[in-house]
Formats: sequence, C-alpha cells, structure tokens
Amino acid sequence: MSPTSTVEIAVATPIALASAVLALTPVIDSYRRAALRRLVPGVCRLLEVNGIDYWCDFGTLLGLYREGDIIRGDKDADLGILESQRPRLMALASAFAADGYELTDRGGRSRRVIRIYDTRTRYYVDVYPYRTDGALLRSAVTSPQEDIPAALVARPVTASFLGATVRVPEDIEGVLHHRYGPAFRTPRRGDKGATRRYSRLRSLLEDLQDNFLGIWSWVNGFRAPQNR
Repeated sequence: MSPTSTVEIAVATPIALASAVLALTPVIDSYRRAALRRLVPGVCRLLEVNGIDYWCDFGTLLGLYREGDIIRGDKDADLGILESQRPRLMALASAFAADGYELTDRGGRSRRVIRIYDTRTRYYVDVYPYRTDGALLRSAVTSPQEDIPAALVARPVTASFLGATVRVPEDIEGVLHHRYGPAFRTPRRGDKGATRRYSRLRSLLEDLQDNFLGIWSWVNGFRAPQNR
C-alpha cells in the first residue's frame, strides 16, 4: 500500500465514522426525548414535594410553550432556582437517589451547575442558581449572558407539561423573548439564544458528540435494571 493510500484511508475512516454516527441523529433524538419526557416530571415532582421553589427555563420552557413537549434536538432539561434554595436542594441527595437520580453541584464545564442525572440513561436536568442583585437576577454560572430581570420570574405559576404539573414563569413569552429574542417561536436546532452566537457547525458537532453519548446511554440503559 502506498503512502498516499494510507493517508487517504486515515482521513476517510474518521469521516465515514462521523457520517455514520450523524445518520443516527433521528434515532438518538427519539431515544433522548423519551428519556427527558420521564426525567422532567420525575425531578419536578421531587422538587415540589420537598418545597423547592423553581421554574422551567431555557429550552425546556421553550418546548413547553412552542410544542407542549421536549424539543426534539434538546440535549438536556433546564430549571432555575434562587441561590438561597441551593442548600435545601443539595440536602435532598438521598431522596433523589431513592428515585434513581444522582444529584451534584459540580456539573457542566464550569463545575458550578446543579445537575440531576438519571442514573440509568445519564441524561440530566441542569438547575441554574441565580442571586438577586437589585432588579436583576445574576447567574451563578454564566453572567452576564444568562442574567434576567427578576420581575420576569418572580411569580411562578403552575402549568401542565408531560403529564405532570410544573412551575413556569408567569410571563412565559417575556422570558423567552429575553432568552432567545423576537424570533423565539421559530425552531432553530441547537439555538442557545443570548447565551452564545448561533452556529450551524457547532450544532452539528454537538449532535455528533451527543450521538456517541446516546449510543453509550442506550447500551448502558439496556443492561441496567429497570427500576422505574
């Protein structure tokens, strides 16, 4: 085999693998969506039972408003709390574990996100803490990009979602306009709104990464005992 052929194979093999994994996107989307449909009501029920004040935010709130469902391309679920709720939430680790969840406050790249994993699939709910600064709620994770006027989330109300009752901001449209801009009603895969500039390439790379994770999750979930 010539050096040129070796190089061609070395280049073509990972490209072929990536293409094959990306072709699984519709399947992984459906698998992950089903997992999040179970995870969100389960987590919200535990928060409610234990008196934790929270609200649905980001893509989860967008899905509730726009589709009445988890957005197909969402990789996780998102909730918000006030920083004052953090100690009470973290004290519930054993209660979450009893229902098959793993609670950590070292989630995400920042290691500052409260993350609740489904121990079987490893999909998760991210809980973002906010501290009050006058009329603003400042993100303890990503400030100022994820800061929000306190008035927009000051009065959570209940809403039906995924067969359960969850808490949402009273002014859902106001929150979504703040998070995603005036075009929030228009679906755009991988859109993070004001948090970061939209990039179709980044969205594609995230799909590739998540599809690998989805394959692992499916295999792991298939082997694990069905506790719930």
